[in-house]
Order: sequence, then structure tokens, then C-alpha cells
Amino acid sequence: MQARVLHRDGLMLIIDKPAGLPCHAGPKGGPNLEALFDGLRYGLPKPPSLAHRLDRDTSGCLVLGRHRKALAKLGRLFSGGGIDKTYWAIVEGGPAEESGQIDKPLSKLNKKSGWKMVVDPEGQPSQTDFRVLGRSEGPNGGVTWLELKPLTG
Repeated sequence: MQARVLHRDGLMLIIDKPAGLPCHAGPKGGPNLEALFDGLRYGLPKPPSLAHRLDRDTSGCLVLGRHRKALAKLGRLFSGGGIDKTYWAIVEGGPAEESGQIDKPLSKLNKKSGWKMVVDPEGQPSQTDFRVLGRSEGPNGGVTWLELKPLTG
């Protein structure tokens, strides 16, 4: 796990979360990232804690608070919009525009094999800015590389 540490200071650790590994154990248990945090104490009496989460299938930078005060400060930054989030995605097809905003209300849909977010007029407001970083044509159609910056949620 220490090989995945991207940044370490007195307040936080930033780690490279791999896709396919959940942050928390599910109801049935199983492998999860939190189970590995004991090896990230770096001399402190307790392991770090998650300041936020990334979905199981999402890879990226995950911020951990090294102690209670740090975790509270990080929580205020995340909830108050003091931290910008940027995602990259490769999608089939893609938008006609080179940049814009997606503004659709979303709800969580539960399925037997997991859950997903769906557009729902009764859902929570959701806005995300997007920018096209690249496009490519392949044998099965076009794909687009997008930069996504959620403004809500």
C-alpha cells in the first residue's frame, strides 16, 4: 500500500486508489481499501481515515485524514466546495460540442448486481461541466475522452 502513496504530510495522505477495489467492506465483507490502512500509520497511533470515497470501479486520488482534527478540516473542505474534483472518462460516441454542462436530476437505481445512477425528474439536482480531450474512430464506432468536473454531488 505504501507504494501507492502520492503525498504525505502532517494532515493527510493522498493515495492512488485502483479500480475494482471498494473503499469500504460491503455487507458480505470482502477485500477493501480500509483494511490496508494500518500500514499507513507512519508513526501515528491510529491508521488514517477516508476524507471521501471513490466508487469501486473508479481509480484515482483518494484523500485520507491522518488524525481526527485533520479529518474534520478535510470534511469541511469537501462539504464546502473547497476541493475541486476532476474525472476522466472514455465513452462510446460522445457529445457534439467540445465543452458544455450536463444538467440532469439523478436518482440511484438498485439492481441485483449493484446500483447505478439514472436520470430521474424526481431525482437530486446534478450539474457537471465537461470538456472533450480527444476523439477516435475505431472498428466499432467512435469513442471520446472527456474531462468531467462535477459541480454538485
